[in-house]
Amino acid sequence: MATDRILVHASIVDEFTAALRGALAGAEASDPPTLVNVASKARVEALVAGAVAAGAHFISGSENSGASEGVRLAPAVLGGVREDMAVWQEESFASVAAVMPFDSEEEAIRLANGSGYGLSASVFTEDLRKGLRMAKRIQSGAVHINSMTIHDEPALPHGGVKNSGWGRFNTDEGLNEFLVSKSVTWMD
Repeated sequence: MATDRILVHASIVDEFTAALRGALAGAEASDPPTLVNVASKARVEALVAGAVAAGAHFISGSENSGASEGVRLAPAVLGGVREDMAVWQEESFASVAAVMPFDSEEEAIRLANGSGYGLSASVFTEDLRKGLRMAKRIQSGAVHINSMTIHDEPALPHGGVKNSGWGRFNTDEGLNEFLVSKSVTWMD
């Protein structure tokens, strides 16, 4: 589960994007990740190109990110993204992320819940109570506080909400997906 959307408080967004750019600078020299097929690569390139054409800019990566041959596509992180952009609304299934600032907890929740998807989310905070409060309100199959979005544990149920899938797997909840509960009563 890749992190497609990154919400950052407006007071630290410049510092965050500078640190992210620096952390990703070394990764740009490595081999780009492989996508499933050429059609998938073309779809992701169109998401990125559409966002850039509508005013987004590269925090990391470039318009030549797709220049790799075959089904390889270099990672890209976009800033200046708006809620109405496809790159914000759709799952890319690629190494593409969009950064958007927020000013309040309410705005962060609205933005987090503002797409048709909800597989996994993360909340980074120094305030556990705030993290738990936000986790309860985020529409996602999993919310990880101070951890990355891919934090699977075989002892925990896993699955998404909205268009990110139905049902759960792992644990009893996963097994129950294959069962039909039935109540039978008898009165003498």
